[in-house]
Amino acid sequence: MGSDTLDRQLQRLASPLAVLLCIFLLTSTALTNICMLLLVCLSVWAWTRFQWPAGEWTLVKPLFVLIGLFCAWDLIANLLGGNSLTESLRAFNHVRKFFFVVLLWPVFAIPQVSRHALLSLGATVCVLSAANLVWTLALQHDDLMTSFMPNLHGQILVGTVLMLIHAAIYQTRWRLPLSFVALLLLASLFFGSIRRTGYVLLAVGSLLLLVLAWYRQSGKQRWIYLLTSMGALLGLFLLAGLSPKVQARVALFFTEYQQFFQMSTVERSQLETSVGLRLQYFVSSWAIVQDHFWLGVGSLNFKPLFWEVNHAMGATNPVIFAPNPHNEYLYMWCTKGLVGLLLYLGIFVQACRIATKRREDWQRHGLWLFVSLFLTSILFNSMSIDMVEGHFMMLVLLVFLAPARIWSADQDKGSAAVC
Repeated sequence: MGSDTLDRQLQRLASPLAVLLCIFLLTSTALTNICMLLLVCLSVWAWTRFQWPAGEWTLVKPLFVLIGLFCAWDLIANLLGGNSLTESLRAFNHVRKFFFVVLLWPVFAIPQVSRHALLSLGATVCVLSAANLVWTLALQHDDLMTSFMPNLHGQILVGTVLMLIHAAIYQTRWRLPLSFVALLLLASLFFGSIRRTGYVLLAVGSLLLLVLAWYRQSGKQRWIYLLTSMGALLGLFLLAGLSPKVQARVALFFTEYQQFFQMSTVERSQLETSVGLRLQYFVSSWAIVQDHFWLGVGSLNFKPLFWEVNHAMGATNPVIFAPNPHNEYLYMWCTKGLVGLLLYLGIFVQACRIATKRREDWQRHGLWLFVSLFLTSILFNSMSIDMVEGHFMMLVLLVFLAPARIWSADQDKGSAAVC
């Protein structure tokens, strides 16, 4: 029995859980954990019924091997750091998202499960974004509607916007409603959020989407498309420029950036601005990397060493120096060395290679877009520590890679993409 013909009872149980997981991911940590536990239990049954479609295991095996090596190296790095086997095994909590990708693969290999998860996640993003706009604009609250809103307005919202634009380009019948929803989400990003990472992600993702669509054109259509796209991007920048929040947050970034480099080492270590903290985190993390270049210090040893390095630079408040350098590249390098960092990046390289074999534009382009957003976002945040965005990336890998096709063949007629 192939992945597309798994037991219907399994599908009936898995789809509601996947839908609930996508809803709770942005609303409740406790309910997210419950859904994950139920899906993990269900995956044990799914693996007993699962058979790889022809050629699929050969394609996926390198990804699973890289995930296994990465998890094994996490254990080894902690053992080399002088921690016990029991403590090192408990530290797997930091890499559980990748473990879940392997464990839940046969569940999300069912096209209906991945499709329902994708649609429910998109619907949740739209509802929360609209509600946040009402909260911030109509009700005139300065703060975001819930504590989950900063997570929403990063790669999750931007990725949803780009996928809506992608669908609007190729689904002419739904172009108007898709464009309207995309504008609604952009309004929430520009006028109802203070998260600057979203602005950077939107710029990076828009350029990649432009390139992907460019390769689908030919002859004069390429130039027409280029001019149209440039006009759309210009309109996007103008929309962002109209937002007082965007203006204030961008201006504050440059102010905090200049302030950091005008200070002494001791003053920097005591700075608590958003940009200043991140820059200090980068400096102190790089100091750890230089001393533990190849093997890292292990995730269990990172917290005390991180504070020790910052304290030596003059820091006096250990509370603000949480074990999160807000840069996944530096965090992986510090805790697992260059070996672990390369294994970590190799997982996403292999995921993109798998996507090239998928026949649907949604799967190829969607995975590439979300991976590009993820790899940009982790310049400013650490996803292995941040639960929501880490679990979101886990869902992206499962939804776009596990099923051979997300949509049925009759829904994807006429797709002749060359990119």
